[in-house]
Amino acid sequence: MDVLHPASFNDSYDYSYEDYYNMESEKEYRPCEKHEVRTFSQAFLPAFFSITCVLSFISNLTLITIFIKSKSLRKVFPLNMVTADLLFTLTLPFWAVYAHGEWIFGPHMCKAVTVFYMVGLFSSNLFVGCLTLQKYVCVARVCVGRLSACRKNTLACAAVWLLSILAATPHLSFVEAHEFQGQRICSYNFMHTHGWRIYMRFQMIILGFCGPFLILLFSSCAIFRIMARRTSLPKRSRTLKLVMGFTILFFALWFPYSVVNLLHALQELHIISECVISLHLDLAIQSTECIAFTHVCLNPLAYLLLNQKIWRKLQGKYTTSNYLISVSDSSDDGFSQKDTLELKGLQRFSSPDLDSSCTEQQGHVLPHIT
Repeated sequence: MDVLHPASFNDSYDYSYEDYYNMESEKEYRPCEKHEVRTFSQAFLPAFFSITCVLSFISNLTLITIFIKSKSLRKVFPLNMVTADLLFTLTLPFWAVYAHGEWIFGPHMCKAVTVFYMVGLFSSNLFVGCLTLQKYVCVARVCVGRLSACRKNTLACAAVWLLSILAATPHLSFVEAHEFQGQRICSYNFMHTHGWRIYMRFQMIILGFCGPFLILLFSSCAIFRIMARRTSLPKRSRTLKLVMGFTILFFALWFPYSVVNLLHALQELHIISECVISLHLDLAIQSTECIAFTHVCLNPLAYLLLNQKIWRKLQGKYTTSNYLISVSDSSDDGFSQKDTLELKGLQRFSSPDLDSSCTEQQGHVLPHIT
């Protein structure tokens, strides 16, 4: 939910009386009314947030279940990415209720939900970038310092969480639940400090999109360049597909939202001031925001689909169990019970872990945490 520009309560909210005397036609002398935006948000956003919340829990918990059942698939950055997505998902029911009517959860929850939303958003996008950067380090076999790979990844995750929390902290000073046109809303009250509004727009653009996308783009180009110099590297080919898949997905989800955010910043700088454009921007920010919000269910799904190591592990368990059942049920093979036990032992240890280029110690708990 774009609390910088509340969806359900923006009728004449952003009207600037500085432009009153610059109007050319008499019909433009009244504040800009945006009833269409309010109607759209009340009809569409509650259902969208609810469906996205359910899909997010299904996809993220599925990935967590796979991590719990298989230690070899457990990695630090995917675990933290899932944690950030779940933290972001927890805010969606509140935004769904808010979009349908007014803010009913009180002033403290207004601040808490907004901070969780911001921390989850920033950290999720940064962890996607870190995940692809780690793939590049493994493929290129880059050595950074004397610390172990596991400790480096843990420190990187701590830095991402700290950066996300610091970036979300200023929002506590401005977001509040207050009365507007007879209804309770949860939005920012900048108290004539217009610079903070512009800052938070560009913070979303730079930290939410530009930074992670540059990391993704660098990792994709670097791995592609390495593959162009080397041949017969199936492992690297799988890694390239994963990194390129995340790069394309991230750009498709977040680029439209970032462009509309930039246009909104220009509007708040009074570079854009027409009512019709403002109306279209409000509709665009909600539409592109919905596209961006689907990252909470698409990120884990993309990791599942693009990670052949997971598919090979699941497929190996399925084919092994079927093969053992067929052997035990067959009376013509001449296998004894001892032979079947030996076969089980062979199947258990015959699938080495070949997908990653560098290893990482397992067994780390999820970070306690938007």
